[in-house]
Amino acid sequence: MNSWGAGILMACMLGLGPVAGLARAAAPPPPPQICDIDGTAVQPANPASTAGKSGVLRCKDPASGRLLRESTYDSGQELGLARSFHPDGRLKRAAYRTEPGGERAVAEFSTRGQLTFLRCADKPMLQPVVEDRRLCGFDKAASTVELFDDKGVLRSRLVYLHGRRLRAESLYDNGKVAAQEELAGNQRVERQFSSAGIKRRESVWLLQERGRTVRQRVLEYSERGALLREQRWDASGEPLRDDSYFASNGQPKSKQNFSGSGDRRVADVVEFHENGQRAAQGRFLAPARAPLLPVGTHCRFNEQGTMVAELNYDDKGRLIQERSWDDSGRLLREEPAPGDAASKLPSQ
Repeated sequence: MNSWGAGILMACMLGLGPVAGLARAAAPPPPPQICDIDGTAVQPANPASTAGKSGVLRCKDPASGRLLRESTYDSGQELGLARSFHPDGRLKRAAYRTEPGGERAVAEFSTRGQLTFLRCADKPMLQPVVEDRRLCGFDKAASTVELFDDKGVLRSRLVYLHGRRLRAESLYDNGKVAAQEELAGNQRVERQFSSAGIKRRESVWLLQERGRTVRQRVLEYSERGALLREQRWDASGEPLRDDSYFASNGQPKSKQNFSGSGDRRVADVVEFHENGQRAAQGRFLAPARAPLLPVGTHCRFNEQGTMVAELNYDDKGRLIQERSWDDSGRLLREEPAPGDAASKLPSQ
C-alpha cells in the first residue's frame, strides 16, 4: 500500500469526514497575490489588515493580473460565497461561510477541472458557481460523486442525499476499494479491504443524539478472508461477546460471554484446541475499564478433552488451590491454599 492508501485507511477509522478530504493532500503552495477590499490594499492572512472592513475582496496574480480569489467581507468577517482560481483561470475552490458556523459548504477542483473535495450543507449554497443541488442530492434521487487527485486518478466515491453523506469509499492505486463507510438507519458501518479486494475489518457503530457513537460490532478477517475475531457490545457500549477463530480451519479459538453489571460484571471464557476440543474454561470479573480478574474454578484440558489442571481463585483473583493430572488422569500435584500444610504429593 502506498502512503496515500495507508492514510486513507486510518482516516476511515476515525470517521467519514477525512475520506473525501485526503484527495486534496500535498497541494502546491498558493501563488503570490495582491489583494484589496474595494481598492484598499489588504493581506487576508493578517486579520489586522481586514479588521472592520466591508466590501468585495479581490486577489490577483501580480504578473498576469488574473483574478485568483474573490469573496465578500462584512465588518472584517468573510461571509457568503468565496471563490479561488487556478493560475489559468479555472475554478479551484468555492466555499460558503456563515457566522457562526464557518464554512458550511465546500467544493475543490484540480487543474484538470475534476472535483477533488466536496462538503455539503443542509441546503444548496454554492450555486451558480457549483451545482451542489445536484452533487449533494437535493433533487429527488441520491447523487454519486467521484473525487480525483491532481493526476486525474479516481480516489474516492461519495453518495449524498439531501446534503447528507450516506456512503463513502476510497480506492487503492489499482482501483480496488481500500475502505468504505455507509449510513444505514441509525448505524454507521466501516469496512477496510486489502489491495487484493479481501475484507479485513468491519465495524458497526450506533448513532445517538448529539453526534455520539457507540461501537456495536467489530469483525476481523485474515489475508484470505477467514473470520479471525468477532466482538459485540450492547447499546450502552458494554461488551457482550468476544470470540476468536483459528485461521487454519475456522474452528473457535476462544469465546468470551459477558453478563452482569457494574463491579459484579463477569466474563465466562472458554478456550479451544485447534482440533475443536476445549483447552480451558473459567470465569473472570470484568468491571468496566479494568483487566479481567479470575475467580472461582478454572479448568484446563488436553487435546483429547481430559482435564489436566484445576485452579481455584478467591473473589479477589488470588490463587488458593491448584491441582494437575497427567493425560491418564493420575494426580501429579496438589497445591493447598496459602497457610495450609506443605504441598501434598500423590502416593507412590
